[in-house]
Amino acid sequence: MIKDGKIFGKINIIDFLIILIVTLAIAGVTLVKSGKFATSSKAITKIAPVNFDVVIRGQKLSKDDKIFINGEKTFITIRNVPYTSLIIKKAERTRWQTVIPDPKNPLKAISVDDPSAPYTYNFFVTLEDTATVTGDGPVIGGNKIKIGLPVTLEGYNYRLTGVVSDVRVLDKK
Repeated sequence: MIKDGKIFGKINIIDFLIILIVTLAIAGVTLVKSGKFATSSKAITKIAPVNFDVVIRGQKLSKDDKIFINGEKTFITIRNVPYTSLIIKKAERTRWQTVIPDPKNPLKAISVDDPSAPYTYNFFVTLEDTATVTGDGPVIGGNKIKIGLPVTLEGYNYRLTGVVSDVRVLDKK
């Protein structure tokens, strides 16, 4: 017990606190040097360019203009948090398809443009950015870019929501 500033009648409280602090400091230094306790500087492995694909399915467009143009920029929102404008590396647009039996081979099926959805399109867009690569994968805008991540692409006359379908970390050139 504590009596007259002494613990158990023999050790001073101040001496006890000094011994405790020195012991914790030695233990902390030992853990950091042995690698058992990782610091934030060890989490980042490199900074590298990254390409990622975004799939946007079933969007209705009443005109036949190209929305995504290679080399232009599109503003990206990740998990409902605005990030920045990124360069469009590649953009593809396909009409909505439906599956029908192959008339030449009834055991197979083919896909054709769906006549019931003439204004429905799918988009495949590849974007490029510089990412911080960690042990968990590339990070842009404070978010880990992984397959299945919902993103919104926005331009002058469009705002479309899609999903990340592939991520590629590129070597620096």
